[in-house]
Amino acid sequence: MVNKTALTISFLAVITLGGVTNKFAYQIKDVGDPQYPEHYFKKPWFLELLMFIGMTMSFPLYWAMNGCSKKQVADSNSEPLLPVVAKDRGWKIRALIFLPAMGDLVGSILSFIGLVYISNSTAQMLGSSIIIMVAFNSYVFLGRRYNRIQYAGMFTVLASLVVIGYSADMAARDKTGKIEGMQEASASEQAFGMFLCVIARAVNSVQFVLEEKVMGESGLHPFEVTGTEGIYGLIVTACIIMPALAYIPGSDVGGVFENTSDSLAMIQRNTTLDLVLFLYLLGLWGLNALGMMVMKHLGSVFRAVSRNLQALFVWLIDMALFYGLGRRGFGYGPVGEPWQGTASWIQAPVRPGGAARAGGFGEGWRFFG
Repeated sequence: MVNKTALTISFLAVITLGGVTNKFAYQIKDVGDPQYPEHYFKKPWFLELLMFIGMTMSFPLYWAMNGCSKKQVADSNSEPLLPVVAKDRGWKIRALIFLPAMGDLVGSILSFIGLVYISNSTAQMLGSSIIIMVAFNSYVFLGRRYNRIQYAGMFTVLASLVVIGYSADMAARDKTGKIEGMQEASASEQAFGMFLCVIARAVNSVQFVLEEKVMGESGLHPFEVTGTEGIYGLIVTACIIMPALAYIPGSDVGGVFENTSDSLAMIQRNTTLDLVLFLYLLGLWGLNALGMMVMKHLGSVFRAVSRNLQALFVWLIDMALFYGLGRRGFGYGPVGEPWQGTASWIQAPVRPGGAARAGGFGEGWRFFG
């Protein structure tokens, strides 16, 4: 029997870790390939690769749980760790997992690129749009119905997105609040980043519904689904996309879209970057593997709602790091996020994610009740 409270707390803790560290990587500056000058590690496709590596880590955990389960059943008549199911586990259902895997690939890379232009907490808050999108897709494809409180919550989420966009634009245009050494995009670039993050959530909402459908009709454990998605994504990213990016013109060093050899050289030189990427890998594993567990036992809408608490925790941690570490940060300039005056005051009421949680109020009480 899964402890739902422990599962939710673990999910929130690990995804907050991933949410904080993914922006850190973009804020670390060093030399990679010696023929190019010092530059920031703005490598969204490398983060995508790490995400799929993290997802494949679900298989060793599943195998360990399965081994313990078989031993437990052999030693006693107690309930196994992994329940025995008689649903479809054939190649067709595993092939079907390719669809949500590609949804994860597209949604994640849009988020990673958008994060280059906007603050971490803004990206997290824009993630609340996924509640409306998942609810819509669940209504259409899974036949799920909602009560008045949930509809009111979804409307409030929609209103909060307007507030977030307006305040982010205000902060981008405010010349008096600029921090020396802080990487800040222009207003148009931030608008583009926010657009990418919202589109990413639209893609992820379809992915969530597909994953819930696959798990409902198959006998696969959530960790098996996550690991299979990871293998598909890893093959496509490492064998097709990243080699192609090395020849497509872009803004990375060498004049290409993304220079993977330079990324590997930076990792070899910088231990801080190594630590940040390891913590990011752990956070992304939790987002996908534990997120799949949350969806199996609590539903895709509850998974989307739970993630919105992440926005509050990431914001608080980012501000603590910015003011705690000072303008030097980890030695590469400021990290985290400062208080941005009027814009932050406007966003403050929606940052805690209260509106987002209201969207899943009825769904949530099924869990706590």
